[in-house]
Amino acid sequence: MASKKVVLLAISSSIAMVGISYMKAALELEDAEQAYYSQWWRWGYDDQPPLYTWLQIIFNSIFGVSKLSFALLRGLIFAGTLVMVYRFALAFLKDGSKAVLVVLSLSLIPVFIDLTFRRLSHTSLLILVVMATYLIIQRIRYRRTVLNYMLLGLLIGMGVLTKYNYGLFLGGLFLLLFVDTAFRKTVFNSRILVTLILVVLLVLPHFYWLVHHGYLSEINNSIAIKAGGATVNKPLVIGPLLAFFVALIKLVSPLLVVVLILKVWGRISLKLPFKGNWLLKLWVSQSLVLMLVFIFFKVQIIETRWLLPLFIPFLVLLFGMITFKNMEKWISFGFYTFLAILSVQTLRTPVEKIFKIPSSVHYGFHEISNILQQDFGKEDWVLPNVTYGGNIRFLNPDREVFSTDDFSLPKEKIDPLQSIFLVRQNHLPRKCTKVDSVQNFGKDKENLYLVRF
Repeated sequence: MASKKVVLLAISSSIAMVGISYMKAALELEDAEQAYYSQWWRWGYDDQPPLYTWLQIIFNSIFGVSKLSFALLRGLIFAGTLVMVYRFALAFLKDGSKAVLVVLSLSLIPVFIDLTFRRLSHTSLLILVVMATYLIIQRIRYRRTVLNYMLLGLLIGMGVLTKYNYGLFLGGLFLLLFVDTAFRKTVFNSRILVTLILVVLLVLPHFYWLVHHGYLSEINNSIAIKAGGATVNKPLVIGPLLAFFVALIKLVSPLLVVVLILKVWGRISLKLPFKGNWLLKLWVSQSLVLMLVFIFFKVQIIETRWLLPLFIPFLVLLFGMITFKNMEKWISFGFYTFLAILSVQTLRTPVEKIFKIPSSVHYGFHEISNILQQDFGKEDWVLPNVTYGGNIRFLNPDREVFSTDDFSLPKEKIDPLQSIFLVRQNHLPRKCTKVDSVQNFGKDKENLYLVRF
């Protein structure tokens, strides 16, 4: 009966995601990116690997370039994550009720229930793949079959093709080799060749494409800007470590506060995990890898969403330490709490609009689209970034549109003599001819100009 609650939450969240999408006048940032990039099959998109966009292309071919297509893919990934968290927790804890509570505890992880539910794409898929990898590792510990090793290779390949920080998870697994005998036996097994062959076959074309086209430097620059390490004046060790611990605390603090309250209230008891616990060892090795990487790259800015895929599995470790009194009562309370939080997230967009709380999704792109359709229908459209490009493509699904910040776009795609460019006022070139403008556009009241060169 408890597992049915997980299924019901999964279905409810998918429906809610689709409903939310139709309340927005414009696409969310990452949906807009997918609307733009899903115009083409490529081995990579911007600073991300290609798997999510490949899935989006498939969904677009079935449901069209529509809000349903973008929301349904994210909804199914979110729902699949809830189910996969439950499956791994059940396999590790051997307790169905606790496994459900692990799923319900996700509602106390703010970045998961907010960003993952409302807008994240690659990170959402990465959480799902990481959870599936944990599940197959748990299975291989007891059944070292060729099929399980094939599934492991498939998941590792998918992980690398989903988001590059899957490599940080693999780094944690590498350190686990030195401290866990059972895991060493799992890896140093002749069947691991099946895993390695599959991984190479899946990821080699992507990395060949990156090297062949010289995109690695672009990706490095993008990561450096996001991580804030390019212009660092802080101590090389203190800054990254402080950023790591602050992000980690922000990630899990609501959950830890609730656990602490229940402990003081006497509703739960805590016990330390046993020493041979491979998940505990992986927690230590994963944390160590992250700290070393952040120090090496002088990372000063760490978003909580970056840690989300790497630390959600350790909720299972936390709940393995907790003994609940009247567990069914807490399952029921947690279930309705989760539904209530989903309801709040669903109503958030219309409530923001009613109370005039600024949000970019309240401002549609129809004004720009109408001008382009009516006055420049025979020219190619070049937008200032993929957010604009994706929203314009969403309104014109039969047209190919381009963006000036798409570094993986082949240069020959854009013919300046046959194109109309939409340019922001602060990026307006000196040598151009203004042919039209859009004043006070969007949340930021930008002045935009349509120009020719």
